Amino acid sequence: MEKIDPQPDHLRLSRFNPGQQVRFQGKPYTIQRRTTLASGEAAVVLQGEKDQFVIGASKFLAGIS
Repeated sequence: MEKIDPQPDHLRLSRFNPGQQVRFQGKPYTIQRRTTLASGEAAVVLQGEKDQFVIGASKFLAGIS
């Protein structure tokens, strides 16, 4: 079986762990888990005070502070 090399977006998300608090677009969120979208793009599940959503790595990394 051929080894699959990790994609850059997955590697950039490796510093964000489940349970970690982050500020995304100025609001506090907790990372629930890292995942992969159907397109193959790395993503994270964010939990806010009233909402939970999945966001692709490129948008997530651009919106965190």
